Amino acid sequence: MMITKNLSVSSQWQVYTKTIGNGKAIQLNGTGAVDSSSTYYNSTTPTSSVFTVGTDTGTNGNGNSMIAYLFRSVKGYSKIGSYTGNGNADGAFIYTGFKPAYLLWRLTNAAGYGAQTIDNKRNPFNVTDNLLFPYDTHVEYENSANNMDILSNGFKFRNADRGRNGSGDNYIYMAFAENPFVTSTGVPACAR
Repeated sequence: MMITKNLSVSSQWQVYTKTIGNGKAIQLNGTGAVDSSSTYYNSTTPTSSVFTVGTDTGTNGNGNSMIAYLFRSVKGYSKIGSYTGNGNADGAFIYTGFKPAYLLWRLTNAAGYGAQTIDNKRNPFNVTDNLLFPYDTHVEYENSANNMDILSNGFKFRNADRGRNGSGDNYIYMAFAENPFVTSTGVPACAR
């Protein structure tokens, strides 16, 4: 997952993941669906050491100061992925391989819903329902309509809200482990 932002001018936080695909981006702080344009990331797949930007102001403003955050899945530490919602109160279960401490997700195939985030500090017990919305100025939002469980090996939604579990809808997510089982290089902590 790549998140880029122009620091010199007003622009969106542009997001790329392998799931979204080349020549596309979605805004972290917006509510639109995935947008197709080679101007974001130049329709080029990133490697382990290089990523390419296009001409979009949010990814490559000419002469502007830019920032980029790049993440990858590390077994037992972090998971970047996607899932399809089932539109059921007994919602989709997403396997991460660890208990998430922090979770961010975003609907990708439809407009009207932005990124949402939850963590285990404000939500120490299941059912969890205290959300933050990076795309909005809301304070912490608590509502039983947001119910989900943070489990020992992933997370599960307990509602059919389209912002997290719409029937047939596609989502991207990023999760970080409560107790990482590996080092930052992917080596199990017990093998050090």
